[in-house]
Amino acid sequence: MRRILLPFWLRRQIDADAPDGVVSLLTYSNLVTLLALTVIRKSQVPLLVSEHTIPSLHALATRRRVHLTRWLACRMYRRAAGVIAVSHPVAGELVSAFRVSSERIFVIANPVLSSPVSLRTRSPAATSRPLQLAFVGRQVPPKRPGLFVDVLRELAERDIPVRGSMIGDGPLRERTEREALDSGLDILFTGWREPWWDAVPDIDCLVLTARFEGLANVLVEAAAAGIPSVACSRALGVADAIVPGLTGELTLTDSPRDYADAVMRATSQPLPSQETLGRWLEHLSVKPSTTALLAAFQAVVDAAKT
Repeated sequence: MRRILLPFWLRRQIDADAPDGVVSLLTYSNLVTLLALTVIRKSQVPLLVSEHTIPSLHALATRRRVHLTRWLACRMYRRAAGVIAVSHPVAGELVSAFRVSSERIFVIANPVLSSPVSLRTRSPAATSRPLQLAFVGRQVPPKRPGLFVDVLRELAERDIPVRGSMIGDGPLRERTEREALDSGLDILFTGWREPWWDAVPDIDCLVLTARFEGLANVLVEAAAAGIPSVACSRALGVADAIVPGLTGELTLTDSPRDYADAVMRATSQPLPSQETLGRWLEHLSVKPSTTALLAAFQAVVDAAKT
């Protein structure tokens, strides 16, 4: 009876502590299913689970109780017939921290784009108007919206005309609005808009200030929209979603100074042509992602037969 009740207790802890509800639901579903198959010892059903974040970094952003989730996942994920990782950093953690065999890991990126066709093309930022920077996402601690304000302040202190747009809501919005008001910066708070790249005209650069990402979909969307991006290399999961020097720039540290330097580099040159980026964007669209997922299913089924 305790084995059956544990998942329901676990879900309350995850939902209460996790900063992102999507991640909590995914973790809950994975663990409940794995626990169920453990109880039904005679079951021969192969199970393929997926992980969309870097659990060790995710745990740092949560309260202590949710660490039980990671403890269970470290012991249960290796029992799955296969594990899908949305990026190579996620796969690396599954091998090193969760001890999942690399032979049972499938790296399949999110199908970010409905098609590999670019949404639009852009030219370098115009010098006749302020730089228009955008923050896109939930205003929660792991996304660090306050750092976006600090980056704008750093640019303003360099006498670079700059404006900001924060596209998204969240529990930190009120605090961020106060910081923007106190700093005297020109920042527009739009709330969530879809598609976000049409929320504000003439976005010159997307600034991703997140502390960690599994795969930063927004970086891919920005590339397809012809908008260069800046993200911190320490976020790890951004590595599969940005092509440094082509679709944007990576910072070495998460200091406002490094971000400001990267913004100036990213906005000084146009994005590459559709022909140059086409195959990379295609890799992150629906058709190849679906093909890879079906192939992973088949591999798990074939392995179960041997």
